Amino acid sequence: MGRTLTLREKIELLFDYGQSKGLSVAYIAIAEATGENASNIRKIHLGINANPGVKTLTTLADYFGVGLAYFDCQTKTDCQVYLEQIGQERILGGIALRAMGISEEGLQAIQKMIDYVRKSEGLPPTEKK
Repeated sequence: MGRTLTLREKIELLFDYGQSKGLSVAYIAIAEATGENASNIRKIHLGINANPGVKTLTTLADYFGVGLAYFDCQTKTDCQVYLEQIGQERILGGIALRAMGISEEGLQAIQKMIDYVRKSEGLPPTEKK
């Protein structure tokens, strides 16, 4: 198991995650979007403020589209797994929304396409319900 991350390291991973998702990680952009103080965001990011309030952490979590539980991760691997799962959940939620209103026949075709992609990526088939 890896060493426990500091808040600064967790924030750095969060900034990297946000940037990979197309979010601005400029302090002023985050401040304008959240109502937080850009200087305080900078201090948190640099580790100068290692004990921000829950309100500030919640605001940052909301901006980056993660839950406050993100800050409970302990190791770099834990944090990366959490962020990967959030990304997958967001994609799956988008697929579910797009599938609303599609006929049973259309949904079956989508299931077949997913089975085909899983097979082509070397993944095991999913259980049929």
